[in-house]
Amino acid sequence: GKRAFGEFLALPVLVVAGVIGLAVALYIADDTWSQGGNDPYGWLSRLLGDAGSLGSLLSTVASSIITVTSITFSLLLIALQQGSSALTAQVTDQFLMRRANQFYFGYFVGLSIYVLMTLVTVSSVHLPVLGTAAALLLTAVALCMIVVMIYNTIDQMRPAQIVRAIRGHIVRARQRERDFLAGTRRTPRAGFELLTVVESEESGHVARIDLDALRKALGQARPEGDLEIEIGATPGCFVAYRDPLARLRIRAGEKLDSVGRDRLVEAVRGAFKLEDGRDLTCDPSYGLTQLATIGWRSVSTAKSNPSPGLAVVETLRDIIARWLADGPAEEDPDSPIVCADGAMVAALDALELIGLVASESIQSQTISSVLRSVAMLLPSASAETVTALASLVRRSLSALGEHVPTRELMSALEMLEAALATAGLGGCAEDVGAARCDFALCVGQLNSRSTRVPGTKQT
Repeated sequence: GKRAFGEFLALPVLVVAGVIGLAVALYIADDTWSQGGNDPYGWLSRLLGDAGSLGSLLSTVASSIITVTSITFSLLLIALQQGSSALTAQVTDQFLMRRANQFYFGYFVGLSIYVLMTLVTVSSVHLPVLGTAAALLLTAVALCMIVVMIYNTIDQMRPAQIVRAIRGHIVRARQRERDFLAGTRRTPRAGFELLTVVESEESGHVARIDLDALRKALGQARPEGDLEIEIGATPGCFVAYRDPLARLRIRAGEKLDSVGRDRLVEAVRGAFKLEDGRDLTCDPSYGLTQLATIGWRSVSTAKSNPSPGLAVVETLRDIIARWLADGPAEEDPDSPIVCADGAMVAALDALELIGLVASESIQSQTISSVLRSVAMLLPSASAETVTALASLVRRSLSALGEHVPTRELMSALEMLEAALATAGLGGCAEDVGAARCDFALCVGQLNSRSTRVPGTKQT
């Protein structure tokens, strides 16, 4: 229930509540006018007619709105299903998380409730003139909104729009993750030894970790700062029963009695909030997983559609470049909590997966984009990221044998070789150069897929 409100229901409920409030306010205004016996609305009350005319008009509007809403939402769900089958179920997540879609659902449901509430109040002693006029105005807006809603839904099914929406969620989630990491350290302290491992008694994805609760528990157990906790299950991780959540360490030579240790373990376990699904709003790795899934399915022979895959590669390059510009997440050197930052590793893994699956579908344009992205990221990468990119390149070279040396792919290899040499990775640059030379030898030769590159043998 809480997750549903956070992802989708909160805004529709607010819109419906606002429309109900409007209905109540207009009822009071119409009731005051009906009891006064005067005619303050003039032409409006004469135009809408008596109680019978108002009732008939509102009945027609109510049935029309409900019918149009049902048909429109059914068509939108069919379009959503088609888009989901073309890409992945990630389309549904993006559709539900868009504020505009939430507003549309809330508005149409609220309008239906409003018209029905106004219809019920029609009687010989109460003429809802203002309520009926507002119903007509809101209905006209709804009919115009249907056109916009249909266009937005179709536009949202485009792969580029889906990838762009996921990118926006990743950027915002990363900022929340950086705020979380700012209250922790990256590496454990020296001179501490393992006290115990905190294991999960439930299963699910880690949605939140209460750092204040962890600090309080450690402070109550040992105010002297002799304890620290290393988080093993970071937000977004799935933990099964008896999986390790965290490791408690104590300063060498210090002791903690069994009662205090058990109390500390329970407090630490309570600081981890588990849910059935992952939350994209605070877990950037989940967004990266969605991008990798979309790219994998579209690039592979399951769909053989290179366009979404290229969009994913470009988006991953943009995300990695932004994170490199932001630098490593801040940390608190005095914090007793240790938590690793795995966002960059997850982003590079997603990029590597797209290059891997391109060998299965022989999409040279996709692997070219991956290699070119690595070359463009190298000049601004940190030393740690440069090493990770070099490892990614070496692992990706083994997939070249599945491809044909197209002009684009050979150009990407030359660009990558030059970038590696400039970054001071001479050994990796030589490996790329040797692979490129071997790769070029198959030009003009008739080979099967498994023996395309000279020196390889079919197994």
